[in-house]
Amino acid sequence: MAERATGLGLVNRRGVAAKEKFGTIVEDAPNVNHVSGSGAGSTPTSSGDGSVANGEPGTFGYKIQEFDSASSLGSLADKVAEFVTPERTPEKTPHRAVGLLFWACTAELWRRLLGWYFLPFGLYFASLVHPAFSPSAHRTMRGQHASQVGLVVMIYAFLLSALLVYPNYFLFCAHPWVRAGFIGYITWYAFVDYATPESGGRFLPWTRRLPFWNKLADYFPVRLHKSCDLDPAGNYLFGYHPHGIIGVGALITFATNATGFEQAFPGLDLRLLTLAINFMFPFTREVLMALGINSVTRASVQRNLTRAPGASVAIVVGGAAEALDARPGWAVLTLARRKGFVKMALKTGASLVPVFAFGENDIFEQMDNPEGSPLRRFQLWMKQLIGVTPPAFYGRSLSGGVLRRMFRSGKGPMPKRESIEVVVGHPIPCPKIAEPTLRQIDEYHALYLSSLKELYDTHRRLFHKLKRAGSHDDLHARVSKMKEIKFS
Repeated sequence: MAERATGLGLVNRRGVAAKEKFGTIVEDAPNVNHVSGSGAGSTPTSSGDGSVANGEPGTFGYKIQEFDSASSLGSLADKVAEFVTPERTPEKTPHRAVGLLFWACTAELWRRLLGWYFLPFGLYFASLVHPAFSPSAHRTMRGQHASQVGLVVMIYAFLLSALLVYPNYFLFCAHPWVRAGFIGYITWYAFVDYATPESGGRFLPWTRRLPFWNKLADYFPVRLHKSCDLDPAGNYLFGYHPHGIIGVGALITFATNATGFEQAFPGLDLRLLTLAINFMFPFTREVLMALGINSVTRASVQRNLTRAPGASVAIVVGGAAEALDARPGWAVLTLARRKGFVKMALKTGASLVPVFAFGENDIFEQMDNPEGSPLRRFQLWMKQLIGVTPPAFYGRSLSGGVLRRMFRSGKGPMPKRESIEVVVGHPIPCPKIAEPTLRQIDEYHALYLSSLKELYDTHRRLFHKLKRAGSHDDLHARVSKMKEIKFS
């Protein structure tokens, strides 16, 4: 299986473009056929459980041979990051029982708001998520996939409920005493508790180990690879690239233990940082803080990097602007002028750690929005207005879902099943400087870009994308979709 042939782009507002051509790589794992130049051969499939098994379809192996060059890449094998095998909490009956109770209560709130019009939607939702609660779903690959799909559907349903159902019910349909309590809760976090998302408070580590995160990670799957051990007494600022549409790899890697981050870097107390607007929504803010997700303000970065030895943060540096360039096969990073994270690392003495997620841009498609187009102008206007960019994206529809049956279309809201390989690079030590100069910031920013480029170039040659059963994507198709890459 060949890796998607793309280059690493660092883009600024000038949008200067250049093209870079790379060799393509084939897998050299036991009992897995190579892909020929015409795209023939057997495409390895993903096991979907994040495991590593030698000699079976879906095994994870590093490539050590370049397809269109006689030179060997074996010398780079010692530079490749090490796959992290996660230690996972098995799902038990109490986990499923609590989940069923939660969704039964949420369904009742929907019914009280919509009346019996909710019934057909509720039944369809139940049919999709049922496998996620079935004790026998794990026995077959089909059952595992159905269970993973059900979990993704529940994530969508929770977000929709948090935005529309919970606030409206408690404001307009709940008992007056409950309504008063809800208004009091909003007043409390707006005027009293507003700083908690910047301090790392109300973090509940056990929420990161809940079994349903494993199903979410296995849907794609998302896997973690580390280049070296990190000193648990140090402080680290992880820079995650690319943003993708919604940063799925960042969430699963840094806000859960489904990929084994706790085992890979024991002793680190990490907070994933996101936009402050996400903490304006009732109840959702409590879920985020319980998972150790904080706001990405300067105060939050400084506090979370200086709380204690091992205190660290992860930032999706490209942010909303980078999401506008998230497309399969692209690696365009909004990074050339983003230096604030480097300044914070210097002010706190934290080490910079580059992280690249191969496949983050591949799980959704996006409508064309070139610079200057009406869609792009609207998206940038929304970003200035509310700080969030609404990308016009789509993924896949369910094979037996309503959209595919009614419209005969494979497009839909579900993310594609494409593996996301999160590679953590080597740390860049930064001196602690109370007021770093522009020259010092530029120096360490250049070091960071160089390290990230090296991380990308090493692993684009040695990694492969795992594909699931039935995939028709091959070497020929990937090469034909090569894009021009933007550089600053």
